[in-house]
Amino acid sequence: MQRLLCTRCGDSIHPDTAKRNDGLCVPCVRGNLLSIEQRKDRHRNEREAERAWLESPEHRYWSSLVDRVYKQPGGFGVLSRGDQLYYLVNVLSGEVHNGGFDQFFSNSSGDRYYETVQALVDLGDRTTLGLLEEAKSALFEAARVPVDRIVRFRLMRTASEDHPQYDATVLALEELDKRFYASAERVTKLLERVAAEHDLYHGA
Repeated sequence: MQRLLCTRCGDSIHPDTAKRNDGLCVPCVRGNLLSIEQRKDRHRNEREAERAWLESPEHRYWSSLVDRVYKQPGGFGVLSRGDQLYYLVNVLSGEVHNGGFDQFFSNSSGDRYYETVQALVDLGDRTTLGLLEEAKSALFEAARVPVDRIVRFRLMRTASEDHPQYDATVLALEELDKRFYASAERVTKLLERVAAEHDLYHGA
């Protein structure tokens, strides 16, 4: 069911709520003006932050990098080492923040597991490397990680709830995800370092 917008503050509300309250959300009905202003400010700040990101050199560079990986002949293989390092670390970060280490391995990002490991070795990020390798062990034990996505997914302990180690693996990955999230600032600084050392944002 499509949600509607409150006629006073513009917040998203359920159609039943809108019908019951003449188009208003609950905070507006209650006259909670402070809450309304706070939400307006929050939405305004979110829009401004998104606009700033879209106009930033980082975003322009990243968009260009993704296009080169998927659209240029040779793709990832013909990138400079700086571009490769940035791409691998940023993809790892994006996948884990979006759906955890399980998503990193189950998506096409897992195709480049060993390249990502080498990137973290080259960059000296032992903390992120340790978390990635622990996640690998939780999902595959000592087995190698297949490059083929379908084969890899079938081997993952989380591929089926019937797997005898499913629950233990999920719990282990959740803990690793939390530890990764707690180190988000360090990963951001790592990407900034790569960009600065290889002058990646220049001309973006």
